[in-house]
Amino acid sequence: MRKVKGSIFIPWAKALKADKTGLYEGHLTQEDKEILSGLILPSSWYSFETYKNCFNAVSKVFAQNNPETIREWGREYSNQIMGSVYKRAIKEGDPKLAMEHFAFVFKSMFNFAKVSTEFVSDNEMIVSIEEYDPDFELCYHLFRGWLEKFIELCLNKTVQTEFLQKTWEGAPLTQIKVTWDA
Repeated sequence: MRKVKGSIFIPWAKALKADKTGLYEGHLTQEDKEILSGLILPSSWYSFETYKNCFNAVSKVFAQNNPETIREWGREYSNQIMGSVYKRAIKEGDPKLAMEHFAFVFKSMFNFAKVSTEFVSDNEMIVSIEEYDPDFELCYHLFRGWLEKFIELCLNKTVQTEFLQKTWEGAPLTQIKVTWDA
């Protein structure tokens, strides 16, 4: 069974629990609602399907499924989580070691999927995400923003990213090209 760590689930759960309008009701299953009614712990594991339903509900209601808004959320999340819980993963000035730590953090948040990195030059790499939900497009935009901010934190440089391959368009994996100022 695919699971996610509470540390990545908490932001979505908080947003849903704070809402008193009922806008999310139609987006969640009974099981999702039962999980949300309890305490969400950062170190516990939760159903990926519930995570996905909660993510999609918040994305639809708050962001109107806008990929750029979701990408910004990824940047904000990266700044929060990588600057606190996983701050040891930030390896200033060393993109290779930083990406090893990023892959470790990613694996610690999802009990499936993997991240790998190919360095093309001193200021360019290609990050591949494999065995993740191929149709969960908005989450890939979140990952893109998370990755951008993480590399910015590590290198203290401006970072640009672009998708090279997209599983939601039929590619076997999702690849993100990451470049930064030399």
